[in-house]
Amino acid sequence: MIQNHYGKIGGLLVALLCFCVGCAAGQGEKDVREELNNLAEIRIYTAADGKLIQTITNEEQLYQYSQSTLLEDLNIEEHQRELEEALEGAKGQYELVSYKYPAARFGGKELEEVMTLTLYEDNNIVKLTVADGSIKSFSLPEELLTFYNEVSEEDMAFYRSLAE
Repeated sequence: MIQNHYGKIGGLLVALLCFCVGCAAGQGEKDVREELNNLAEIRIYTAADGKLIQTITNEEQLYQYSQSTLLEDLNIEEHQRELEEALEGAKGQYELVSYKYPAARFGGKELEEVMTLTLYEDNNIVKLTVADGSIKSFSLPEELLTFYNEVSEEDMAFYRSLAE
C-alpha cells in the first residue's frame, strides 16, 4: 500500500516536471519572439515583376533586420518630399516584405504583413510602406503610410545581402 502511494507521488512529480519543462520551452519561444519584435519572416521579391526570390526565416538574419536603424532614423516630416523627389526615375530593385506572428494565441495562425521596404538600384534611399492591416483600429490612405529614408551603406549592404 505504501509503495502504491510512492508510485502515485512519483507519477505526479514526473507529470509536474514535464509540465514545467513544457512551460519553460514555451517561454523560450516567447523570449525569441520578443527579441525578434515578433518578426516571423521576410519575403523578398523583385521590384520589377514581383517575383518571389526567397523567404528569410533564419532567426539570426531576422534579428539583424529587426535591429536595423531604419525606423530609428526615420524623419517623418522633414525631407520626405525631398527624398521622394530624389527617387523619381530610380529603378526599383527589391521589395522586402516583413511578416509577424498574429497577436492572438488562438484562431487564425496566418502571418500578418507589417511593412514593405523597397530598395532602389544605385541609391541609398529606401521607401517604407506600412501595411494597412497593421493598424487595427482604423484605415489610413497609403500616402500616410509611406515614408522615405536614407540609410547607411552598411544597412543597405545588409538589405541587399538578404536578396542575393
